[in-house]
Amino acid sequence: MSHVRFRYFDGAASIPPDFVHRIRTDLARSMPRHQVADYLTTKQHILRESDHLVTAETTNGCVGLIAATARDCDGRPFTYIETLLVAEEQHGGTVAFGLVARMFREITRRLGDFPELVAMKTYTPKAYALMHRFTVHDDIRCYPSLDGSDPDQLRHLAGRLAAELSPECRFDSRTGVVVHGGGTVGSDFWRYRPRSGNRSVDDFFAAEVGEFDRLLCLVHAPTPAARTTLATALRITLTPAPRQEIA
Repeated sequence: MSHVRFRYFDGAASIPPDFVHRIRTDLARSMPRHQVADYLTTKQHILRESDHLVTAETTNGCVGLIAATARDCDGRPFTYIETLLVAEEQHGGTVAFGLVARMFREITRRLGDFPELVAMKTYTPKAYALMHRFTVHDDIRCYPSLDGSDPDQLRHLAGRLAAELSPECRFDSRTGVVVHGGGTVGSDFWRYRPRSGNRSVDDFFAAEVGEFDRLLCLVHAPTPAARTTLATALRITLTPAPRQEIA
């Protein structure tokens, strides 16, 4: 397998226009079972307005993209993952992890700490499974739990974020489903029903997430110990914020 290079861009404006074109064409070519060209045309804001972007590149071109924005909900900051795209030949490999790790390394460096709250809307069981992998500390919660055991406080938080991200959509806090949360991007983007290989996760998506729906996923790390453990899992070294001298 070709060596993969991960490249971070500090805001969409920092991406050269010719490279934006390459991202579109390379991902469309490397993801033939997905309607990538239509997807990126429909969601043009991803490559125009995102605060953080990371590409994965090999000698064959761009094979992955992650983008996120810094958002706020009632004074509570959170990181919203706009998209995560990985070339089909790279599925099951390390590209998705590498994209996530590189992006959060840069976000953490800017914040001086790992973000307490991360959100993503998705139609794919693999994305949910990836988010769930980061419950690496007892204080970390991944929402939704598939058995409906989420505490009321976390459900309430999810409801607030859903209203911020998709104010026009109905939200089911029991399942985490944002009804019609995909907007104009339906299930035909995938050309097939995406699966993760985890039967319980796949069955949940098949039963609860409709064609134009999205599942709102949250990773909440409310304590310093939780955020440190999460950063370590992503191979991020936390650097303490510089002390301010008192005159």
